[in-house]
Amino acid sequence: MKYATSCSCETLPAIFEKLHMKENWLFIKTPDHYGNPEIIQFDGNIINHFSVKKSDEINSLEITKEKRKEILNEVEHKCINPNRIRFYRNGKIYRVLSETESTTEDCIFENDYEKLNATETKLTENEIQNLRFDFNWRGEKMNLSFNKDLDSQVIKEINKRLNRKGSRIVLEKINETLLLSFYDDIHLDKLIPIKYVDKKKIILYGFPKEPYEVICEVSE
Repeated sequence: MKYATSCSCETLPAIFEKLHMKENWLFIKTPDHYGNPEIIQFDGNIINHFSVKKSDEINSLEITKEKRKEILNEVEHKCINPNRIRFYRNGKIYRVLSETESTTEDCIFENDYEKLNATETKLTENEIQNLRFDFNWRGEKMNLSFNKDLDSQVIKEINKRLNRKGSRIVLEKINETLLLSFYDDIHLDKLIPIKYVDKKKIILYGFPKEPYEVICEVSE
């Protein structure tokens, strides 16, 4: 399967001529973003926003009803690469200085969206879920596996007393795209799409900063 569209990476008029309404673009969350993951779809000059939540179907995620709309040519934007779009949106930063004093500052937020493509693999989902792999992105190193409690022993004990589920990674999918779904208790936090996976490596993409794509070696 191919993962790139044939488009220019300058401004977006040409790229949007090639977009299809049902293509899903994942909002790339940064550490200061909260709430459910979000998907956008394009319909001509309209950007449709949707939430993502766990589906009743096993190992699947559901794109919920539309949250809001934007007019494309009213939002500053550019193409970072054929599968990544950045929007510049006006906003405000609120700072609380004391119980009685606060400040408000106008700012521009940079919001990136990555197009979701079908994952390339010959493995079954059960085979993938049994893999362990070494993750290293910008010096953040972890050995990851699916469906395992990622919390420290202290946090595990606290969660047990509070009847909470621990932090964990679950293999889920949106259409033909497999993803790492990060959960905190029952709450879906963030998604990392899988570009390719076999018994030796897994390629992940959709990170907030470069490198946007990383190769992880499968470990024993």
